[in-house]
Amino acid sequence: SQGGLASPAESEKPPMYNITFYSYKGGVGRTMAMVNVAYDLAARGRRVLMIDFDLEAPGLSTFPELAAADCKPGMVEYVSEYVASLQAPEVDRFIFECKLRHGDAQITLWVMPAGRRDVSYTERLSLIDWKQLYEVKSGYLLFEDLKNQLANDPRHFDYVLIDSRTGHTDVGGICTRQLADSVVLMYFPNKQNIVGLKNIVEEIR
Repeated sequence: SQGGLASPAESEKPPMYNITFYSYKGGVGRTMAMVNVAYDLAARGRRVLMIDFDLEAPGLSTFPELAAADCKPGMVEYVSEYVASLQAPEVDRFIFECKLRHGDAQITLWVMPAGRRDVSYTERLSLIDWKQLYEVKSGYLLFEDLKNQLANDPRHFDYVLIDSRTGHTDVGGICTRQLADSVVLMYFPNKQNIVGLKNIVEEIR
């Protein structure tokens, strides 16, 4: 580009799009579905980042194909560092590249894991007070900064897929309302799932 103007290729590129995968109850195949969508998008040439925000029951880095992100710092460390310093960390430090086979070719997915799953993981997670984070420590601005960092990442992510915690929680609200452009709702068609989802859908809308 010249004179500060974007080239046609840059100006035509659609913005990054964030999709949260949410289920009111577990066991409905949410994480597996998200990984399959990410793989399909990557196989079509899209650049995809997956974020494991199911912090109580992380699952992304347990997939053998995503092992490069296993036991690595992630969302828990990202938020913990902010709580300690009130400075938004560089998100690049918490994103890891995973190479997967696609026929005779190789494709790339990026993963921001839930966090380093060592003996202190549960303690570090329990020290995060999400209500206080938003009410006292400008948590809303932290996640706005996260979105801005990802949108301007030099890897030029086309899609960010977010695996949300189940149920009615503060974290679920962050994933389904603040971070998401769209939400994929997954459920088993029984009364417990449908009644629970109804309230969530109304809140999102």
